[in-house]
Amino acid sequence: MAKPTKEDQPFVYQLGQDVAKLGFEIEKLKSKSVKAMRVTVPARPEDYNGGDLIAKVSLPDEYQHMICIKSRNNEIALIQTGETLEIAAEYREYEFYLAPVYKLNNDAVNATFDPEIVAEIEKTKRDALIYKYLAKYLTDNYLTQVRNEPQVKEYIRALNVYNANVYVNKNGLDALLAKPFVINVQGAELPPKYNEEAKSAIKTELDNINAGRVDLNNASNFEIENYFIDSGV
Repeated sequence: MAKPTKEDQPFVYQLGQDVAKLGFEIEKLKSKSVKAMRVTVPARPEDYNGGDLIAKVSLPDEYQHMICIKSRNNEIALIQTGETLEIAAEYREYEFYLAPVYKLNNDAVNATFDPEIVAEIEKTKRDALIYKYLAKYLTDNYLTQVRNEPQVKEYIRALNVYNANVYVNKNGLDALLAKPFVINVQGAELPPKYNEEAKSAIKTELDNINAGRVDLNNASNFEIENYFIDSGV
């Protein structure tokens, strides 16, 4: 078994720039004398033919459950300890120093997100649900009616574009509120009265939503009819 030997020495002075490379505030540590423990790891027995041979160090209380600096031959590493420390034996006996940096305990602090970011995320999710609800509402109650209006059908025919038609705006809540229905031809505009009527209906539904009279999840699986804008050429 490896045999620890306690020594008190200005350990951080010895570590110098190597500790700085690990990101410690070296100037603060230099003002203190850090207790370092020398650990001697015995050599592997000559007749041992197995795999790695692990030596176990029984740590004093002040070294248990700590983040420690391990220093060997001017090479520095950070290690986390438990009640014991397991070290691989080599073909020759060797030593290293172990110095505690800070103790691990069960105290926990939860990280939190900026409340404004959380609110923005929630608003984005809610807006997406509102959009689906309103898009479904327009699809179920108005879209077919608008498509079948004689004035609209005549206008669509005059465009002379294959598959031209009226669609519920697919570009999100703000776009839907501004222009509920679109024609899938670049530059084509639905006669204004149809969008004005749709906006009025949407406003009533928004009032119901804001009053909590609507379950937005009822439309969560709704898929809007897709379309692509034709250049009209």
